[in-house]
Amino acid sequence: MTLWFYVKTSDNPKSVGEVVCNFNSYQGEHPEDKYTWIMETGKGPEEYWEIKGKYDPLKELALVGIAYRTGDTVVLSEIDDDLAANFLDPLLEKYGFDNVKCIVVPKKS
Repeated sequence: MTLWFYVKTSDNPKSVGEVVCNFNSYQGEHPEDKYTWIMETGKGPEEYWEIKGKYDPLKELALVGIAYRTGDTVVLSEIDDDLAANFLDPLLEKYGFDNVKCIVVPKKS
């Protein structure tokens, strides 16, 4: 399933995405064993940010989600349900239960 998180906030999409990215940084025992989430500006006509997973030994980045604004809400979209806790924990801590909503969308087969 795919998750979409809606965060009611005046913060910009990059700031909301950085809350999630800062929560998802891990350093293993070895110096090259480092995994982080980073933000990159999306390439398109609308303003959006891509949240990507970066594992130091690998050169390619994995797309984790997309952050953009609609009205008074920041949307974090295209999230795999396996990563729900990686998003929910930092979002609930920063913005509170009443300001975070989640919608589940079945994957197309």
